[in-house]
Amino acid sequence: MTERAAHLIDHVLPRTPVRQWVLSLPFELRYRLAWDHKLCRAVLAVYTRALLGFYRKRAKASGHRDGRTGTVTVIQRFGGALNLNVHFHTLAVDGVFVREPDGSLSFAAAKAPTDDEVEALLGVIRKRVLRLLVRRDTR
Repeated sequence: MTERAAHLIDHVLPRTPVRQWVLSLPFELRYRLAWDHKLCRAVLAVYTRALLGFYRKRAKASGHRDGRTGTVTVIQRFGGALNLNVHFHTLAVDGVFVREPDGSLSFAAAKAPTDDEVEALLGVIRKRVLRLLVRRDTR
C-alpha cells in the first residue's frame, strides 16, 4: 500500500490540490458487488462519471469552460472489522485543467463543496445507480 501511494504521488497525480471522496453503499448492494465484478465496475463508472461531471459543472459556473479533471479510485472490499464492505475511495484532482488560447494548460482550483452540493451529487449517483440496476434487472 505504501509503494502504491508513493507511486501515485511521484508519478500519477499532478501537483495540485487533491480531495478524497468515499462512496459507501447500502448493505444489499455491497454483497452483490462483492461477487459480481462486472456490476461493481459498472457502479464505479456511474459514480466516477457523476463526480467528473460535478467538477465540470462547477468549473463552468465559475467561467472555466471545457475544464477537465481526473480521479484515481481504489475499490476497498472490507471494513475496519474485516467485514465485507465494498466501497470506493477516490482521489480527485480538486479543480479543473483549462486549455489557454496559446495551447498551454492552466489549473483552476475548486472551492470546497458545500453540504448541499455533496447531497445533490449523492442524489445524482443514487438515481443513476438505481437506473443501472433496473436496466440490468438486478434490483
